[in-house]
Amino acid sequence: MYSTAARAYFNTKVTTTSQEEIVVMLYEAAIKFLEQAKVMIEEKDYQEKGNSISKALDIIAELDGSLNTEKGGEVAQNLHAMYMFCQSRLLMANLKMDIAIIDEVIQMLKSVGSAFAEVIKKQKGNG
Repeated sequence: MYSTAARAYFNTKVTTTSQEEIVVMLYEAAIKFLEQAKVMIEEKDYQEKGNSISKALDIIAELDGSLNTEKGGEVAQNLHAMYMFCQSRLLMANLKMDIAIIDEVIQMLKSVGSAFAEVIKKQKGNG
C-alpha cells in the first residue's frame, strides 16, 4: 500500500515539475550517490561503492544526452565537456577507490547545479 502511494506521489512530482527543476533534481541525485560512494569506500563495501558510482554515471550520461547543442551553443558544448570529464574522473575514482577524485566531481556538479537553481529562481521571480 505504501509503495503504491509513494509511486503515485513521485509520478505526480515528476509530471508537475519543470524540465529545469528536473535538471536540478538530477544534479542533486548524482551528488547524493557520490556521497554514498564515499561512505562505501570508507566502509570497504566495494560492491555498493561501484553501484553508487554507476548510478551517478547514469545520471551524468542522462544530463549529457539531454543537451541541445543547436540551441545551447557554447554552453551546451562546455557542459558536454564537463560531463565527459566527470565521467572519466569517476571511472578513475572507482578503480583507485579515491575519495578526493569523487569530491572533485561533487564540487563541479554542485557548482553547475546551483547555477541552474539560481537561473530557475530568477526566472520564477520575473515570471
